[in-house]
Amino acid sequence: MMNTRIEKIAEMVKPGMVVADIGTDHAFLPILLIRKGISGKVYACDISEGPLKQARANIAREGLTDAVIPILSDGFDNVPSDTEGAVLAGMGYYTAAAILEKAMVRLPDLKQIIVEVNRNVREMRQWISDHHFTIEDEECIRDRDFDYIAISFTAEEHAPYSSEEILLGPVLMHKDSETYRGYCRKQVKRLDTVIEHSRDTAKTEEARKERTLWQGILDSNGGN
Repeated sequence: MMNTRIEKIAEMVKPGMVVADIGTDHAFLPILLIRKGISGKVYACDISEGPLKQARANIAREGLTDAVIPILSDGFDNVPSDTEGAVLAGMGYYTAAAILEKAMVRLPDLKQIIVEVNRNVREMRQWISDHHFTIEDEECIRDRDFDYIAISFTAEEHAPYSSEEILLGPVLMHKDSETYRGYCRKQVKRLDTVIEHSRDTAKTEEARKERTLWQGILDSNGGN
């Protein structure tokens, strides 16, 4: 039932919190958080009854009906006030950003917010930076031939991140992670293709600058 992505995200959750999994789908993450003793209570939240029906079945099968509470909720709308941490995983950037914007008044009360968007990771970091929030941790996750970036942040005030930090990840760029190095190699390869085939001078120059930054991560970790 579980996969590497869910397991790695669960490992990022600070122990002992009441957690809301926003967009829970089948409630795999809440079940894992309880199983591993990371959390004693998790709200499995989804905007649609279909996923919640399957979530309820999975929760019941695991015997966790007292610990994992399914909630029909549009983002944070119906999430109880005792929630201390939130996870938004497996959705698009624009959806995640809209949910967070709508819940802005609640974010300062949360000890941790984890976001893992399918694409537009750079934009997600930019959103965090624009709101002067603090990125505490990041993980590069490889699961079934796909790369995922999970970001843990709080509403604690932080100076805006640099363009380099927003591209590379202010935490990831300093981690000794083979998974992240593999991700960097893919970015270099992708940008090599852009540089080779683009006829747009400005686009080519931007690609060269980005390639230098990604290659710098590889060089600082003993080459590629």
